[in-house]
Amino acid sequence: MTKPVRKSKGKEVSPISEGAKLVDQYFDHVGEAFLRHAPEIDPEKLKDWRPKLFSFTRLNPWYGGLVGVHRKRIGVGKDKLVWLEIGQENSPALLLMHGFAAAKEHWLPLLPFFAGQFRILIPDLPGWGESGFNPDRNYGLEDQTERLHDWLTEIGVHKVNVVGNSMGGALAGLLAARFPEMVTSLVLMDALGLPGTEETDFIREVLRGKNRLVPRAPMDVIKLTDLVFHNRALAASAAFFSATELIHRRDVNSFLFQEMLSRRPDYTKATFEDISAPTLVMWGKQDDVLHISCAYEFERLIKRAEMCLFDGVGHLPMIETPYPCAQAIKEFVLRNL
Repeated sequence: MTKPVRKSKGKEVSPISEGAKLVDQYFDHVGEAFLRHAPEIDPEKLKDWRPKLFSFTRLNPWYGGLVGVHRKRIGVGKDKLVWLEIGQENSPALLLMHGFAAAKEHWLPLLPFFAGQFRILIPDLPGWGESGFNPDRNYGLEDQTERLHDWLTEIGVHKVNVVGNSMGGALAGLLAARFPEMVTSLVLMDALGLPGTEETDFIREVLRGKNRLVPRAPMDVIKLTDLVFHNRALAASAAFFSATELIHRRDVNSFLFQEMLSRRPDYTKATFEDISAPTLVMWGKQDDVLHISCAYEFERLIKRAEMCLFDGVGHLPMIETPYPCAQAIKEFVLRNL
């Protein structure tokens, strides 16, 4: 059997690389197993669904009180995108991208530590938060990466330092791989996309068709926050704060999870090991969603990667340990401008 060949602009490049195989195998292993067991989603429920922004809109007065924070919105193709922006347009751009079942407000704890040094862009990713959801659109990682590139181009950002957590980390990595001229530096924070040498209980549950990231009842929300936070007190307060919104989004989030896994990245295009930007792989040592061994795979595959690990921290370092997290990001980005 001949080896498959990657193609770019009509010419042969090389056999499918190790990194591309790992990405494809990851989505084969996790995605196909989950989708075999995944519950069917009623398309009529998706069509009738309307957002009700409960928990995160309570933060509007809070971040409105931060000096210079502006809420912006724009149409990108058929999509509406809403983001927070702070800083001068001539400052280095810093893009912060949230993960699954999250929103732009997850990054608010970092803002006081970045004041005055960057033009900070914090979007609700398409389909999430205040950005538009349309059940007729595709929400795979490929489509989302293209939308983010189009949005940045539309608002005149041609060079950007990118930070992504979880699902947002996969998007950040693909953005850096596909558009190297745009991404100055990259931070992958507990990022989705590569298999580790070990699996968490959460991944083993996903393989059986269970998904704690999509709660359907209040007790499920507690299981979710216990999963993503190592700090149990923080987990309890997060469950109380976010329960209504997460339960309201249950069908939409289930659809988005299936979209993410079924529409796998195109491994014939540039992927993680093709990233040329200096990269900081940042991980919580007690991440129960994506095992810390995934971090070492990213470090191994990306040429200019270095590591930053936080002890006593789970899947969301920007919330559990905001000051050390912000300092590590700031030092790395400023060093690589």
